[in-house]
Parts: sequence; C-alpha cells; structure tokens
Amino acid sequence: MEVFSVKFKTTEELPEPSPRLIDQVIGQDEAVKVVLSAVKNKRHVLLLGDPGVGKSMIVKAVGEILDEFDNFTPYTIIAKPNLKNPEKPIVELIEGEYKEDTKEEKISIPTQPPSLMTLFLIMIAFTVILSWLMGGLPESKMLATIAIVAIVGSLIAFVSIFLGVLGATKSSMPNAINPADLKPVVLYECKKRPLVRASAYNVTKLLGDVKHCPLGGRPPLGTPPHKRIVLGAIHEAHKGILYVDEIKTMPLEVQDYILTALQDKQLQISGRNPNSSGATVETNPIPCDFILIMSGNMDDVHNLRAPLLDRIDYKIVLKNKMDNTLENRDKLLQFIVQEIRNNNLNPMTYDACCEIVKLAQLLAGSRDKLTLRLRKLSNIIKMANDIALGKDIEEIKGNIEKDEYKSIGNSNKKVYITAEHVRKVIESGIYSLSKQVALEYLRDFKRYKHIVPNDEPKVGIIYGLAVLGEDGLGDVTKIITQIVDSKNPGTHLLNISGDLAKHSITLASALSKKLIAEGKLPLPKKDIDLTSKEIYIQFSQSYSKIDGDSATAAACLSIISALLEIPLKQDFAITGSLDLSGNILAVGGINEKINAAKEYGFKRVIIPEANMIDVIDPEGIEIIPVKTLDELIPLVFDLDSISKN
Repeated sequence: MEVFSVKFKTTEELPEPSPRLIDQVIGQDEAVKVVLSAVKNKRHVLLLGDPGVGKSMIVKAVGEILDEFDNFTPYTIIAKPNLKNPEKPIVELIEGEYKEDTKEEKISIPTQPPSLMTLFLIMIAFTVILSWLMGGLPESKMLATIAIVAIVGSLIAFVSIFLGVLGATKSSMPNAINPADLKPVVLYECKKRPLVRASAYNVTKLLGDVKHCPLGGRPPLGTPPHKRIVLGAIHEAHKGILYVDEIKTMPLEVQDYILTALQDKQLQISGRNPNSSGATVETNPIPCDFILIMSGNMDDVHNLRAPLLDRIDYKIVLKNKMDNTLENRDKLLQFIVQEIRNNNLNPMTYDACCEIVKLAQLLAGSRDKLTLRLRKLSNIIKMANDIALGKDIEEIKGNIEKDEYKSIGNSNKKVYITAEHVRKVIESGIYSLSKQVALEYLRDFKRYKHIVPNDEPKVGIIYGLAVLGEDGLGDVTKIITQIVDSKNPGTHLLNISGDLAKHSITLASALSKKLIAEGKLPLPKKDIDLTSKEIYIQFSQSYSKIDGDSATAAACLSIISALLEIPLKQDFAITGSLDLSGNILAVGGINEKINAAKEYGFKRVIIPEANMIDVIDPEGIEIIPVKTLDELIPLVFDLDSISKN
C-alpha cells in the first residue's frame, strides 16, 4: 500500500506549504465552511472538540480573510468629560477618520484676581499720577486731600490684597478646572475589521474597567474619570469577531454581560473593583455589535447558561479522527511539512513520515483512522527534531566534562529526523504525563507480577488485558477464580474498584451459571448445585484502578473453568466484552493490549472480531478474532486433558 501519493526521500524535496492559515487547517473542512458562512451572515458560533483539533487555528484562519467579506468603515472610540457629572464620562464612536481638534475650546473659567505684583505696580502708578495732580493745589487744601487719598488708597489696597489671597486659595481648590483635562481621549482606533481574542476568566480584559486613582480622580491633582477608562475586548471587537476560548472558566456573571451585549449591541463600562475609586464611575452604553465565537471541550458546554447557549446559532463539534485514505495521508504529510517550515525544524525522512502516520493511527485507536489531535503530533515532531540534534548536545556535554570549553560551531553535515528519532519519543512517553506515569508503574511492578505465559493449563486462571493511562499503555492482568461450598451463595469481587468493571464481572458470573445450568456449552456436562457455590474472583496484583467491561469474557471463562474444573490453556491473553447472549463485543485500546501480550511473550492473543479492523501491527503474535462464546471455548480449554481423563 502506498503511504503517500508523492515519492520523496526527505521533506525538503516537497513544495512549500501555503502561507494562508485557511489552507493549513487539516481535516476540518466542513467546520471551516460553516464558520465562514456564519461570519459572512453575522451569526454566532460555538466550537466544541478535543484539545489540539484546530479550534483556535480555524478562528485565526478566518480572521486573516475578514476584510474579504464586505466593506468596512474605520472608526475611533473617544472619551470626553461630563462637566455636569464627572463620574459619568461620555464615550463616543466616530465613524471614519478621526482628526483631533487642536483649537482650544471656549471654556467658562471663573476670572482670576490679579497677582500681588500687578497690584504693586498699580499702586506705584496711582501714586505718581496723584502726585502730579496735587502739584497745583493750595497748601490749605493739601492736608485734607492727602488724608482722603490715604484712606481711599488703603481701602483699595486692602480689597485688592484680600481678593488676591482669596483667588490663590480658590485656584488650589478641587473645583478648579485644567483645560488639558477637558480634551477628549482616544480609547481605540480600528482601521480594519477586528478579530479580538480574550480569555473567558479575565473579566477586566473581556468587559473593560476604570483604573484606580489614589486621589479619587478629582482635579487638579487627580486623573479625571474619562482618562481612566479601559475598553474591553467586547468593545474592541465592534464590527468584527470576538473569540472567547476555554468557556469552562467563564464566570456566570460574565455570561450575563455577554448576553446583554448580544441583545442590546451595546454595553457600558464601570469599575470592576468595589474598593477602587473607579467603582463610582460608569460610562454611557458603548456600541459592541460583534460576531461571537466561543470554543471549549465537549464537557464545557454544561457550564454555559441556557439563554446564552440559545443565542448561539451554530454549534459545531469538530472531528478528532479522519478516515485513513490516501488523500488524508497526503493531508497529514502537508501538516508535517507545515510544522517543519513554521518551526524551522530539520527535514524529515520518508520513513519518519510513515512512522508519524502509524502514530496517527495508534492515537486514533484504529488502523482505518487517523487522529486529528494534531497538536500532540506537532509536539512529537519537535521532540524528534531535538533528539536528532542530540549528538551536538552530547559533544557539548563531553567538552564541558573534559574542561575543554571550545565552541562546537555549526556542523556542515545535514541533520534529518529519522523514524528512529520518532520511535524514541514514543517509547519514552515524554509527550504525555499519563503515559510516563503508566511507564513508571510498569517499570516498578512488572518484575514483581506473577505472570507466567505459556505455562501448563490451570483451572480458573486466565490472563486478561488492560490499558493504563489516558494515552494508553497495555498491561496483562491475571484473573483467578475460586469456588467454595457455602450456605450463602454469591459472587465476590476482589481488587476491582470501578463500577463498570463490577457490573460486567457480575454479568459474567450470571452468564456462566446460566450456561452451565442449561448445559448448552460445548463442554462435558457436570451436575453442580449452583445454590451452594460461593464464587471469588480476584484480579491478582492489580495496583491501579480496574474499570471497564473488557475483562467480561476472560472472567466468564475463568468462572466456567472453576465450576466445571476444566483447565484453561495459558499460552494466550484475551480481551473482549460479553453480552447475555454470549456475543463477544468490541473494546477500546486494542493495539495497546496486543502490544502488551507481545511484550509478556504470549503466543496468542484473542480479540473480538469487530476489533480486527483496528489492528495496526499484527506481526510478532498470533491474533485470533472471535464472535461468540461458543467459538471461543474450543480455543481456550484444554480438551485433550478431558478426553484423557
């Protein structure tokens, strides 16, 4: 089978990827079309999906081509003081180009009294003029005139000095107005259709705020309220897109504000901190007519209020897998080239690209699917690149240990990311916390586990398969069943903590008793009084949480073996769910389980037939698919020992 439609040795032979983000979105073609249609028709969108499937990238890609939808008129948002009520500043949206008015506005400022120097000069001038006028008066009238002038001059001086002092005092009072504080302030200039991203939990960034002023915002020392307004993303997204990520963290109060903005297409700003001087400030409603796009995981939608959710027109669930076709493998190759070029990584060989495809299958859990959690693949490619450069790091480390502090310099030898580098990343599990924990668990306890593959047939003992961790690591579990004669019959489960596992093992016990009582099994019949049998089922040496129904078939066979005292072969491990009709049902993590059976050295692994389409690497072990319990029994019981006996 051809992995890719193009032949190449390394990715450096492949053409450059498109610089447009809209062409770099992989596997989400339908979602991109819906988002584009929603933006064109001014509809709101909710994107839901697993982490790393491309929610943010779709929004960024749409943001790049926003100007292609329709005409856009630039605008400017300004804030002006409210002379009648300073605590309610006026915010205006001005369409078109805004030109700041440089002319001084006519402001009715109270006339200030003259300064003391001015008064002193006036008094000198008055004395000179008076001396000139009195030069022609007779001596008899001179004394009376001087007395009258002295009294009038003293009175004028007293009044002038009083007014001067009073004026100086008034100029320092809070009601004094500085002309510079009356000029409008530009809060936001929007020259092209905006795409504004905001975190759901950052209320100030999302809704706006009024800054705190220690002096209370009163002139002339304090900053006036209209200069302390901070626009929110909800206002900056006017005529564009507001993208709110991680909706799980969105407070209910914020949802109410967003709902109001969607309904009224405007929202006022007030101080968010009740202990701040900005808490008393509130603007007039500010226009915010935007397209809302929100994103989150599937479980996050329950955090949204119903009225807000109803306002969202399109609710899109992004895919986390795509079909494993030649066309889609070419898309995955395109993604590899994009990551190499965008992150300035070393070229990747053909075999390494094939290894990434195999990993994409493994993460998708099926041979005929490819994962779309591309962020995880991106991280693995970057780490494989780091391992490819590891030789230089070892040389540097060696130089330091030898006290030879010489620069290695850039080697002229070309470095390529190979399949071996990719496999090292996968085997180390360093790209996943849960896988590292599972690896550490297996390293610690595997050597202590009493698992003996390909041993002699034994009664009531069978080996099941499990998956540890979110990202999956297979392990083998030993299941032991013992039957005890008792007056209180029942089934007891040991080392089983999960509810689903408890229910499935209880089902296996009930089915085993039913099949034995009816005598429909292709096994020798035996008279058994099931009303006097107490069944104990143990998942031996299982130190992690056991949950799921994939051990139902194994538990059922173990119970049948213990009740009929027929030994089970020990050269196989088995996984599969079971219904009351005896059908073997598909389970998850099939490749991880098969790999675990290989690592422990079992000759055979038995899986549900429905899971055969999921098997990626069948080499190294015999894989036996089964559909029913009747097919399974001849494969696992040691019938030769029965015939001999």
